[in-house]
Amino acid sequence: MSQATPASATASSIRALRDYAIRRRLIGLRILPSLAVAALPCLVAVVAAIGGRVDPFELYGEFIVPLTIYFVVPFVAMFSVLPLLGELYENGAIGYLYIRPAPRWAPLLGIYLGAIIAMIPVLIFAAVAPGLILLLSGSENSIGDWAGRMAGLTGVLILGGSAYGAVCMFFGVWSRRAIIWSVFMLIGWGVIFGGLPGSMRNTSPHRYLLGLAKDWCGVGNTWTGMFVPDPSPPGVLTSILVLTGGSAVFFLLAARAAKRRDVL
Repeated sequence: MSQATPASATASSIRALRDYAIRRRLIGLRILPSLAVAALPCLVAVVAAIGGRVDPFELYGEFIVPLTIYFVVPFVAMFSVLPLLGELYENGAIGYLYIRPAPRWAPLLGIYLGAIIAMIPVLIFAAVAPGLILLLSGSENSIGDWAGRMAGLTGVLILGGSAYGAVCMFFGVWSRRAIIWSVFMLIGWGVIFGGLPGSMRNTSPHRYLLGLAKDWCGVGNTWTGMFVPDPSPPGVLTSILVLTGGSAVFFLLAARAAKRRDVL
């Protein structure tokens, strides 16, 4: 019987942990926290539809879009990534994974990919469900207009989930207090710095997510009543490069941290 090659062992490790992550975060009751967060825009849409005082299409662009970016994406990312890593470290399974004939980054990549896949249906729900509620409330815009705006927001949220999932992956590996660091960074750095004027805004992923929303969702400066509109939002290419590059950097940091953290 031939031994598995390092490449096949690596691929097997990635695939096994990807499937494990999908089962743990997408199937059964474990998906409920993410769904609860994703349902908040639906509640806002229902209240707006009952009130009937604002244009549904404009409300979706000016309020639902930033609500999903500022609130839904960070918490869905945390609920999708951190429990997976917490379970593996707490029950000692991560040590078994690390001694298998595959590099330490391989199981981490599998967990990350599985968590992103598990996020996608939830993020689609967060983008599409409130849009359907508002559309059915009596919008004058065409179904094509709504489909384009909802599809655009879905793309923005998936990119945001990938970026914030990588941040959570790093903190989940690097620290035993990952939830504290993640809340501080995703909400403090992401939401607060991303909504304030000045140079610090340039470091926030939310600025680039809103830059994508400008083009993909057909909205200008979104309004929330709390944050100052960005006078010059970044373009699509810049936003994609920053978000994907940031995701890669934080995953590499997680892989580096995995080599140093005690798993016993």
